[in-house]
Amino acid sequence: MRDRLFKLLGVEAGEESMVSMLLAQSVFIGIFFGAFDISAHSLFLSIFDEKMMARGYVISGLAGIILTSAYTGLQTRMQFKSFSTINLIFVAAATLFLWVLLLINPAKWVIFTVFIMLGPLNILAMLGFWGTTGRLFTLRQGKRLFGLVDSGMIAGIILSCYAIPVLLTFNFSPHNILLISAFAVFTGSMIQILIGRRFDLRADKGEKPEVTGSKKSVTALLKSDSYIRVMAIFIALSVMTAFFVQYSFMAVTREQYPSEEDMARFLGLFTGSMMIFTLLIKLTVFSYLIRNYGLRTCLAVSPVLVAAFTLIAVIVGMLMGFTPATSGFMLFFMLLALSRLFSKSLKDSIESPSFKVIYQTIDEKIRYGVQSAMDGTVNEIAALASGLVLAGLGILSFVKLIHFSWVLFVLTIIWIYYAIKLYSEYRKSIRKALETGRRETYEEEISGRKTIFRSRFSAGQELNASYLNLISGDFTSLEESKNKWFIEKIIDHTENKKDLCLLPVLNKIAEKKDVDEGIKHRALKVAEDLEQIYSSGSKTGDRLANARKILADTKQPQTTQILRLLRDNNIQSKEIAINMIGKFRLTDMLADVCECLEIRGLENAAANVLKSFGKDAGEEVTKKHMISSGNFNVANTTLRLLGEENSGENDEFLFTRLWSNSRQLKETALESLVSRHYKVREEDKDRLHQMISDIIGIMVWNISSHVCLQRENNDFLLEQMNREIVRWNKFLFNLLAIAYDPGSVNKIRENLESGTIESVNFALEMIDIVIDESIKPKLIPLVDIIPDEDKVKALFQFYPGEISNYDSLLENMINRDYNLLGIWIRACVIRTIKKIDNENLEESLKALLFSPEAILREESAMLGNRLNKELYKSTSGRLSAGIKERLDKIIASDTPAGELLYEKTKFLADSFTGLTEEDLLLAAGKLKYIDKAGPEDLIIEKDGILWPVSSGKAGAEAQIIYTTRFEGKVNTPAGDYDHWYLLPMEIVEEYNFRYPEKAVEILKYIESHEN
Repeated sequence: MRDRLFKLLGVEAGEESMVSMLLAQSVFIGIFFGAFDISAHSLFLSIFDEKMMARGYVISGLAGIILTSAYTGLQTRMQFKSFSTINLIFVAAATLFLWVLLLINPAKWVIFTVFIMLGPLNILAMLGFWGTTGRLFTLRQGKRLFGLVDSGMIAGIILSCYAIPVLLTFNFSPHNILLISAFAVFTGSMIQILIGRRFDLRADKGEKPEVTGSKKSVTALLKSDSYIRVMAIFIALSVMTAFFVQYSFMAVTREQYPSEEDMARFLGLFTGSMMIFTLLIKLTVFSYLIRNYGLRTCLAVSPVLVAAFTLIAVIVGMLMGFTPATSGFMLFFMLLALSRLFSKSLKDSIESPSFKVIYQTIDEKIRYGVQSAMDGTVNEIAALASGLVLAGLGILSFVKLIHFSWVLFVLTIIWIYYAIKLYSEYRKSIRKALETGRRETYEEEISGRKTIFRSRFSAGQELNASYLNLISGDFTSLEESKNKWFIEKIIDHTENKKDLCLLPVLNKIAEKKDVDEGIKHRALKVAEDLEQIYSSGSKTGDRLANARKILADTKQPQTTQILRLLRDNNIQSKEIAINMIGKFRLTDMLADVCECLEIRGLENAAANVLKSFGKDAGEEVTKKHMISSGNFNVANTTLRLLGEENSGENDEFLFTRLWSNSRQLKETALESLVSRHYKVREEDKDRLHQMISDIIGIMVWNISSHVCLQRENNDFLLEQMNREIVRWNKFLFNLLAIAYDPGSVNKIRENLESGTIESVNFALEMIDIVIDESIKPKLIPLVDIIPDEDKVKALFQFYPGEISNYDSLLENMINRDYNLLGIWIRACVIRTIKKIDNENLEESLKALLFSPEAILREESAMLGNRLNKELYKSTSGRLSAGIKERLDKIIASDTPAGELLYEKTKFLADSFTGLTEEDLLLAAGKLKYIDKAGPEDLIIEKDGILWPVSSGKAGAEAQIIYTTRFEGKVNTPAGDYDHWYLLPMEIVEEYNFRYPEKAVEILKYIESHEN
């Protein structure tokens, strides 16, 4: 029950204790606020009039400025852990002291002191609480949980406000309400001690300190930045308006409820109701307003409503009277009460959240300083100014209560003007933020992809990548390598293959000062052996040795010699030949190198040679891509090669490949364009906009399918569909990045991923500025944080469709184009089918038996055998012999469950947690099932990753097996295992070559498990 409640509130695992403590503390702080406010006002206005209240505001404002300045100064000199506790204990002690003073001597000066300390003590408690919250929550947690904690504070205010009328019915003295405040804030300080003991409250944990020299003072920012200046004026007008509304409301409340107890009872009920109204608006109205009407409406709604109520109150007061003796007093009182209700509620529920959106447009270096200044310094100065104006007006004998409403109306008109101006500056700020700092995030992202690996396997990959440079005399990789196994790998390779080309590298290793002496001696020994082979003459009778001598020589070989090696059936001969082409820069033979991309075992070497030619290889690589449309691996490799070479011609070619028939090729081309910061030409924008529109249409289908699966509570398929949505979402934003600006698009995506109303609205405002009018109406409902059903309803006007029923959806998912929906999710759909009750589904499953994807053949055969045995029998005769033999064994239960591709894929996804099942289908096809439980029967012939498996899970830690090292002996862990899995290193090499981003997770796994 508790876990379900936390999940409902958006609390993630590991956050429960922290959130529980903060939530409890926020409730007690809220009780303190509510009780102190009602007690101070009811005591004060039972003795003093409203003119004295205005003077109290002035002194309270001065006291607030002094105490907040002291707070800021002490905060920088003490550890926040200790300071935050001392701060709350001080507030509790001050409140308790004021209560004791009231008990001993309830004189006017004591009551006046209680009133003027209301604001300063509230501010100190608030600063301490939000300071703690800001240090406990990361930025991501804060965006998700600040609203929850804030709601706890409102709940505390409501609780205290409604408790006061009840307590007063039991003859509870109004001044004793202060004791409740003192107790509440004291409890909050005890919770603060517990928080300080359990959690780290340092502000700089894990963060880089800011450079103080680059900061500007708030005064300097107000002078130089019109945006911040308008923001400050808006806040000041908001505060002044609130004080005028409060002043007028309290004045008429004093006339209506002159006794201390009656006023306390009324204020308790009124404030409690007002806070409930605030909470309801915050939870419902704000999100609706900002989503449907934007920030401009949110900023203007409060001043417009207050102006309207004030104008009506002025008219009623002028026509019907505003004193208790007149007939219009009650109506005047109700209008001022409504003005107070909307002023306070809208300020807390709409204005404050709107400013969280506005603060997001300020540079991060000064954002929190500006926010602190606005909420603290500007707020207090405005409060002081309000008190001075109110007190000044109160001194004038001819100024009556109705005149304060006139002044208030003028203030609201000015406030409306600055609300419009602030929104205008906000839009300018977004444009400015988008223009500055462009591409920075993408550059960081690209540089972050470069991961340094230090395993034996990675050393072999490093040697493959740098081999051509090493034999060409470029020893940069030898000097810069961070892998301690790299040098040993060079020596092993040279010794095993008798590679004369690496002789200079061995001599270089022997000269290095930072190399172990044993390794140096071994390098010299291998070098001596090579010298003997090299000096023995060219007629050794060994074609490979002769070929290596030619490659090691500085003299350019004849074309006929290279062609002879290329025609040799030996892979090593071909590899030597293409390295000759690379070393001697034979550009007229690049077409021959491209042909080697199709030969298994030569792809890596051929690709490295083509990379070394740079732009000179572009034409041949492009030609190879065009004639290899039927060979996905070659087509994908050539696209990546073109993407790695910075050339305008390559960019334009990659752009045309976005209209390829293959989803994977589209993704490869697009990722290359994004990484190179490609910007589409103006004449191609319409075409790209059409593609973006088509992609949104694909996502509409996915989301409508997601809705259908939600209705059926099919969590299994929901998870798979979510992955499809994420994959298409990434593709969509990459398209937007090349259509507009990658930095701007990335800012939009970051704010959308934060998921808060404020951040999403900021993203929508950026979309409104950045994205073309033809795309905006489709993109905005797609990315907005609204229920999926609302999304598809809004998008069906552009992409006519409907939410399918469940059975139809499963059939549609099976038959959907492979370039629109992944293979793995189809296999999952087949596993979920419980009946075959229509001919169309039966025919679809029969068709899958002829699918090129082995996992779909297996799953459809098993489903047919389980639900309709005739389905497989009637079709199996048309299958090829090899496929039929495999499926027959599966149907006859002669194939263990662990040998099925579905189970293999799930197993690999559990091991390589950073990859999805779709990513691992290729590896699953190569995963070797070893049906031997005893280590004595375990025969390993290839390097690989070895797992003992029990009940479909890894029974122990994986071992990285190198056959040249373990000599047939594997130190297997004790245990009774069902079987073993071996993932050959050759498939890891293929991933590293074809899908380098996916290979990173596998390489990390190897490094963490290698002995």
